[in-house]
Amino acid sequence: MKNKAEEFVFHICRGTFLSLWTYANPRGKKNKELCDILAACGPDIIIFSVKEIQVSESSDIETVWKRWNRRAVKESAKQVYGAERWLKSAPHVIKKDGGQGLGLPSKNDQKIHRIVVALGGKDKVPIFYGDFGKGFVHVFDEISFDIILQELDTISDFIKYLTAKERFYMAGKKTPFLAGEENLLALYLHSGRKLPEKYTAVLMEGEMWDSFVKKPEYLRKKEEDKISYFWDDVIEDIAKYVLKGNLEFSSSPDDGEIILRIMAREERFSRRILGKLFAEFIHLSSENKVRSRMLRSPSGIIYVLLALPHTVDRKYRCAELGSRCFITRGQNLDFKTVIGIATEISKPGVGHSFDLYYLYLPNWTEEHQKQMELLQKETGFFVNPVRAEAHEDEYPQE
Repeated sequence: MKNKAEEFVFHICRGTFLSLWTYANPRGKKNKELCDILAACGPDIIIFSVKEIQVSESSDIETVWKRWNRRAVKESAKQVYGAERWLKSAPHVIKKDGGQGLGLPSKNDQKIHRIVVALGGKDKVPIFYGDFGKGFVHVFDEISFDIILQELDTISDFIKYLTAKERFYMAGKKTPFLAGEENLLALYLHSGRKLPEKYTAVLMEGEMWDSFVKKPEYLRKKEEDKISYFWDDVIEDIAKYVLKGNLEFSSSPDDGEIILRIMAREERFSRRILGKLFAEFIHLSSENKVRSRMLRSPSGIIYVLLALPHTVDRKYRCAELGSRCFITRGQNLDFKTVIGIATEISKPGVGHSFDLYYLYLPNWTEEHQKQMELLQKETGFFVNPVRAEAHEDEYPQE
């Protein structure tokens, strides 16, 4: 990183978007710096430009603001637009050291999100965002950026907010006297993750965020969300194996990044549900009470977990994982994508490995049904699956 401002932003981004999809100072045309930070996960690409420009001490506030806005915001927006132009034709990310990063979607499939982080304003100058000529640019100061990325700390949660905010302002809505974007975030969360559409202007209290985070249901949400970070840990753990090439695949080696991307796009609330069930599975399998389990995510993805003794050959484990994923698809006709994760039964002080399986089967045919029934007859997998239903509120009431 070039400076402390970029380090501050990169640290926050890395925590939200996870290490596999976050790049500091990636390269662009003629190996020049493309932008300060790039986060790429699936169709969504977030371009960050970071500048720290200290506000000068002067009684002429208007002149100070114009000078600061030009250097901290408009010049950064120009860099973001330039990066977007290059990314439209780039096949993959180029890392800071010149190495090849993850592949990028085609021009028509890319969803670009433009962000300027302008530091040094010290709450002395107003922050404006909008279309600076080539698309909407989100502008954050150090306070709002830290709060928003800490609160919306998955790529899907963050992008949903950016999209709602962009749609809101591009429709001509106004938020006069908005004292910090964290108050807009409070309105968004309080309104069920959307911004009001029927008003041309929305007036908000300057302490709306501070009041929101003190609500009992918000505090209960934060407590319930703690288990969701188990899912984050699993993603990072698997990512290390993908990067080192130490995975066995029942489907294709190229599926590793696809699987991780799907897992990373789970929202925080979904991760809470998945984290609880995954952690419970690890515990129960260690006591030999369960061998495999299906996890149905609110996102529309179904996961199959498998834990076998360390003595079982990984090729056999891969084969069983693939069979279970196929059967799972047939038993859940409303789920088109199945992700399989196999590992060893957990033992203290003993390492583990992962095998992955990716199955996308949009249409379930009569032939598939016959194959599934034959496979179940031969293996006994999921013949009488035990189904448990549980209700979960994002903001639990007492």
